[in-house]
Amino acid sequence: MKISCDVIRDLLPLYVEDMLSNDSKNIVDEHIEQCESCRDELKKLSGDEVHSCAVNQIENKSIYDSLNKIRKRISFKIQITVLISVIFTAIVAVGAWDYYDNHRIYMPYKEAKIKWVKDSMQTSEKYRDVNQVISTDGKSLIIVLNRTHRTSNDSSYSDRVIWKGPNREYSYEDKNGEEKLANIEEVYYMSSDAWERYKEREVLIYNIPQDEFNLERYKREFNVVKRNSKLIWTKSNGFIG
Repeated sequence: MKISCDVIRDLLPLYVEDMLSNDSKNIVDEHIEQCESCRDELKKLSGDEVHSCAVNQIENKSIYDSLNKIRKRISFKIQITVLISVIFTAIVAVGAWDYYDNHRIYMPYKEAKIKWVKDSMQTSEKYRDVNQVISTDGKSLIIVLNRTHRTSNDSSYSDRVIWKGPNREYSYEDKNGEEKLANIEEVYYMSSDAWERYKEREVLIYNIPQDEFNLERYKREFNVVKRNSKLIWTKSNGFIG
């Protein structure tokens, strides 16, 4: 049975896709052996198929490359994010620890529970430091206890001396930088307002200044802090806390 070229050409796309039955494939094979025109058409279709596959491969490779670049960018962003998070966490941790361990907190006189034992001032309360400020004439002494958040969580300890008393030598440097023995006649404990001023003005934190300008500032600030502090001991009356 003679099959027309039109019928064969209708079958060629299915032939190229290998979707024909064996009988139909045999018919196409027999026809293209004898028909140069249909044989050329088959070559064109086969070439288009190869080209289509190549295009698909290129497109797939392009998609893969694009996805790979996106993955790398996302991975880099994740790494940067993680690094920044680690650095930020470390900074916060260091800052929190510094605040916990070093931030000085004023200890009110009632909480300090100062007592007089064997000619000295002592306390069994937990504290970090004792700040002491002496007048330029060596006769008045202002003290204050401070603590940190860490101090509050430390284990308790036995009584500690915060001032050795009038019978022990207490030396200081005068305005000329010379070391002298103090003759303490009165001792005060800073109030919270006096503590804030003491920290803010700073001039009282260091030794007695040797230059006239800062020396006058020192005297002035000392008197202000003294007026805002509690008298707890005098040479004539002893401990009156």
